[in-house]
Amino acid sequence: MTSRQSTAASRLDAALDRAADEQVAANAAAGRRTVALAEVLEVATAAPESMLDVTVGRVESATAERRGSVAHRALVAEVSCALGVSEHVAQGWLADAGVLASKATATLDALCSGSISYRHAAKLADVVADLPPAVAAQVERAVLGRAETLTAARFGALARAARDRLHPVPAEVRQEAAALKADVWVDDGADGMSWLTAHLPTPVARAVHDRLTRTATRAKGSGDPRGVGQLRAATLTALLLDGDAMSSSHHPGDQGDPSGRDPDPRRAPSVNPEPPPDVPPDPLAVLARIVRPVVHVTVPVSTVTGAGEGSGQLDGATPIDAETARHLVARAPTLRRVVTDPVTGAMLTVDRRSYVVPADLRAFLTQRDVTCRFPGCRVPARRCDVDHTTAWADGGATDAANLAHVCRKHHTLKHESRWQVEQLDAGVLAWTSPRGRTYLTRPGTADHTLTQLDTWATEAEHLARVLPPEAAPPLGPAPVSTPVSPHDDGDPPF
Repeated sequence: MTSRQSTAASRLDAALDRAADEQVAANAAAGRRTVALAEVLEVATAAPESMLDVTVGRVESATAERRGSVAHRALVAEVSCALGVSEHVAQGWLADAGVLASKATATLDALCSGSISYRHAAKLADVVADLPPAVAAQVERAVLGRAETLTAARFGALARAARDRLHPVPAEVRQEAAALKADVWVDDGADGMSWLTAHLPTPVARAVHDRLTRTATRAKGSGDPRGVGQLRAATLTALLLDGDAMSSSHHPGDQGDPSGRDPDPRRAPSVNPEPPPDVPPDPLAVLARIVRPVVHVTVPVSTVTGAGEGSGQLDGATPIDAETARHLVARAPTLRRVVTDPVTGAMLTVDRRSYVVPADLRAFLTQRDVTCRFPGCRVPARRCDVDHTTAWADGGATDAANLAHVCRKHHTLKHESRWQVEQLDAGVLAWTSPRGRTYLTRPGTADHTLTQLDTWATEAEHLARVLPPEAAPPLGPAPVSTPVSPHDDGDPPF
C-alpha cells in the first residue's frame, strides 16, 4: 500500500468512527427527547384542564371524553410548535413516548444509551401499543437483544412475528377485525405525482405486488427501458384503467357529464352518435393477465392437516393465522405450496461433483434465508441468486453449510469488491467490509431466529460428519462462476 493509499485509509476509518459516534449521540438525544415527551404526556393527561379554557360554556358542559380529546389535540399542537415539527410527527412522537415509558422501558433505556436508534424503538412501540403490559414485556424480552444487529425494518418484522405468537387474542379474530379497515386512498405529492395506497389483507397485497413485479421484470427483460418500479406503476395503471386513455374517457356520444355526475336519464340521446374509437389494450395489462401471482406460504404440516393450529408465514416473514394458511395452501395453482417438516423431507447435501442446487435443497434454503443475506437487504430469497459462499471451483460444497441467497446487486458486490463473507454455524454469515468491519446476518424469520437456530446448528454438525472427503478439482477448465438463479419460471431477478 502506497503512502497516499495508507493516508486515505486512515482518514476513511477515522471519518467512519466519527459518524458512528455521532449516530450513538443522536440516538441518545432522541431518547432524552422521548423521556421528556413522556413526562409532558403524563402531566397533560393527569391535568387536561391545563390545556383548556374552562370558562367557555361548551367546554364546561362537555363530556370528560370530549374534553380529553380537545386537550390532547391542543397538546399535539403545543408540541408541534415547540419542537418545530408537523402535528402529524408530534402526535407520533407523543404516542411512542407514552408506550415506551409505560410498556417498553428496557427499549427506552437502550435508546437513551444510544445503542439503538429511534426508528428501532418506534417499531417496537407500534407493535406493543395495543398489548397488555405483561404481554408487551414478553415481546420486548423476546426481541430487544437483536435490535443492535438488525436494521429497523428487519427488527420491526421480528417484533411483529413475536407479537403474533404471544398475542392473547386469536389471530383469526384479529384478522377479521383488521379486514374491516381495508381501504384505498390518495395523497398528493410534488411535481404532479401522488401516492395511491391500498390497505389490504396481507395475502391479497402480496399476490398483487408479486403480479406487478413479475410483469415488470418480464417487460424489462423484453427490452422495456423503464425501471422495475416505473413498470410496476405502469402495470397497475394499465390493469385498473384497462387500457383506456384518461384523456379520452369521455367519448363522443357518451351521455355522462364530464364533471363525473351521473347522466340525466331524461336527456335524449344524440343523433347518429359516433362509435367510440378502438383503444388497443395496454401491452402491460395483457402481460399481467397471463402472469400468475406467486405467494410463498410456509406452514407446519400439522396445520395443513388440521391436527394443529400453528401459524403460517407469507414469504417467510409475515405471520398469518392457521385458517388463512390452510385456505391459501388449498388454492393451488394460484399459489405455490411449500409444506415443510422441521425434521425430515429436505435433502441438505449433494455429491461434491454437483454444482447445480437441487430443487429440495433450494426449497430448504428459501425457507431458511427468507431474504438476501447481505446486512440490511430485504429482497425476497426467491428473487435472489443461490451463492456458494466458498466458490465451487475453489472446493466449496453444494450443501446448506456453504450456500446462501444473495441478491444480484450484493452478489456482484461480493465478487467485484473487497467485501468478503464467511459462513459460520447454523447458517450465520459473517460479512467483512473493505475497511475490516464485520457484520453478522442470521438466517430466517423471527420464528426461525428465536426457535430454530439450535436445530440448524445440529443439522450443520451432522452435515460436517456426513460430507464425503473433498474430491480433487475436475480436469479441464473450471466451470464458469456465474450465479445460479433460483427462478424456475424464466423471470430475471431484480
